[in-house]
Formats: sequence, structure tokens, C-alpha cells
Amino acid sequence: MFFDALPNWELYGAGPAWRKAFAALAALTPETEPGEYEVDGRDIYIVVFDTTTKALLDTTIEAHEKYADIHLPLTGPEVHARFPREGLAEKTPYDAERDAATYEHPDRFTALFTLHPGTFAVYLPGEAHLTQGKVDPRPQPLRKAVAKVRAELLRP
Repeated sequence: MFFDALPNWELYGAGPAWRKAFAALAALTPETEPGEYEVDGRDIYIVVFDTTTKALLDTTIEAHEKYADIHLPLTGPEVHARFPREGLAEKTPYDAERDAATYEHPDRFTALFTLHPGTFAVYLPGEAHLTQGKVDPRPQPLRKAVAKVRAELLRP
């Protein structure tokens, strides 16, 4: 997992899959309509959606096996967290169609950070994470993009 400012994406590897995914993400704006956008078929695609930020205990902790996620808020901030899967209690087993397993919230949250528009977070397969956490006492609307990159394309 790593997070940084969008202009720095090339510091983390510039293979063809990264270049395609980040070029597509960099072209998005807060006005980009919600929907699914294919970048390279099902190997690389982006989902843009509207949601409302939530209390941390109302978020979902998930991990993927086939895809890496690149999260990019288009409007407003959101809190993220990364967890080692070891020690997390499984809530729902891995579903290959959804490429996700979900986990119960731990007693303590570690590695919390806030993403703002213009910053991104990458979660590699196997890294449990939560997103869409609220930064203010009241929930706020959020439009965000998540690029899904087939993990095998990220290997040298």
C-alpha cells in the first residue's frame, strides 16, 4: 500500500499497466459522470461513483486477490486505513466474482490517513483496507474513482 500526490505516480513504477491506469485517472474531473470506464478491457477499468462518507465502524474492510485498487477522491476528503489480514476476523469469505473478502473491524484502528482530491492510494492484492471514512462529524457527499488493475500486469 502506498499513497501520494497524483503527479508523483511515476515514482512507483512506470510499467504499461500503471501508465494506462494513471493516464486515465489523471483525465478525470469532479464532473466525470458516475459509471464504469474500460481502459484496457477487464484488465484495467475505472469505477466512478457517488457515496457518502461514514463513521469508521460503518465502513467495510475488504481485500482483493485478482486486482490492485487505485483510489482517487474527485470531490472532498475521505479517511482510509490499511490492515494486515492476519489477525482480522473474516466477515464474508472471498467471492471470486466480486474479487473481495470482507472482515470485521478490529478493536483498534492503525494506519489511518486522509485522501484529498489530487492524492491517491494503492492497495495491492491481499491488503485489507477501508475507505469512505468521514473526516467531519457529519457525513459528506463524495465522488471518487477506483481503478482496478489486474495484479499480474503489475509484475515486471
